[in-house]
Amino acid sequence: MTPIEVYKELPRTNCGKCPAGTCMSFAVQFLRRTVSLSDCPGLDEESAEKIRSMLPDTGDWKEKRLEELFREVSAMDFPDIAKRAGAECRDDLLRIRYMGRDIALGRSGFEDEMDILDKLLIMMYLKNRGTASPSGKWVAFRDLKDGLIRAESFHGACEIPIAKMLQHDTERLLKRLSAMGAERAGGFSADYSLVVYPLPRIPFLVLLWRGDEEFGAECKLLTDSTAADFLDVEALLYLGMALVRALK
Repeated sequence: MTPIEVYKELPRTNCGKCPAGTCMSFAVQFLRRTVSLSDCPGLDEESAEKIRSMLPDTGDWKEKRLEELFREVSAMDFPDIAKRAGAECRDDLLRIRYMGRDIALGRSGFEDEMDILDKLLIMMYLKNRGTASPSGKWVAFRDLKDGLIRAESFHGACEIPIAKMLQHDTERLLKRLSAMGAERAGGFSADYSLVVYPLPRIPFLVLLWRGDEEFGAECKLLTDSTAADFLDVEALLYLGMALVRALK
């Protein structure tokens, strides 16, 4: 099966509402197993079923990818992973902070119940074992390596939903951020400026403007310039989406 065959069954509107941004990019990423058919908001069930029928193996790609990552990570040196990833290793068990929660991972799997996409993000982060330390330089998603091609998707899937949360219930949003360990940051013109760590070496600077009668609430998410050393931009997009889910 080729990307063109998948593309022919997609809406082909390039609506920008999926993580891939365009229909052709979606087709390519679908075959690479980095997006699923449910990520396309305009895909009808008939077309989705046709795509599924053309696949040589209709198994769940997320489960298979998770199994692959488990095999790779479980064969690595856990103390080395912990040192590079900002985690802890004790009794051959990795403990890592994710979205304000302490998550335990052994060589046979996670000890905590989690959404599979959250598990995939943690496993990709651990596998990459980036070597950089946060630089303290905040950059927009588009300024990351290869970030420009996903910048609109990041804005639509991450910044706009958080702005809507701020508009709907400011106090609740701030409490959720605080519960995740977010700390106030000074020196910014936003009404609220907070730093939160979805993963130990990947901070997000959350800039929030309340808005008024003329302009709605706004959100800008910046990250450290070294973020792409730990996750590629597609995974960072999903990390931003996971942050949105955790805040809801």
